[in-house]
Amino acid sequence: MNNLVQLDGLYYVAPQILVEDIETLKGLGFEKIINNRPDLESDDQPTDNDLRAEAEVLGLEYVSNPIDLSKLSKEHVRVQAEALIDSKKTLAFCRTGTRSSVLWLLSENAKGKSSDELSSYVAGKGFDLSRCAAAMAPLLNK
Repeated sequence: MNNLVQLDGLYYVAPQILVEDIETLKGLGFEKIINNRPDLESDDQPTDNDLRAEAEVLGLEYVSNPIDLSKLSKEHVRVQAEALIDSKKTLAFCRTGTRSSVLWLLSENAKGKSSDELSSYVAGKGFDLSRCAAAMAPLLNK
């Protein structure tokens, strides 16, 4: 797992993980995994249930918060933010890490941080969220 991107002290994003990656994540000190990818987006994608089962066997918390950007809602942001309340080292993943970055940006923006500064910061980490701007706009605090 060399494709983890740290967005803050305890929040990391990554592209799709595999069941066999979960043991490595535990070894890296992760305590929680958030799945932001809906099942069946691709044929080679492990199911949410398989990932959850492995995480739970290894003692990691697991949160399902799958999103389709065209249906992004305040509820998705709320679930993500609540999953981060307990200050645990957390990996959020989706297909590329972009949706997990979007949810982090929206959660941080809801705390009063500038959306422009957050977007620039995330871009500096390798995630161009410009294609997500229309989906994010109704949920941003100005």
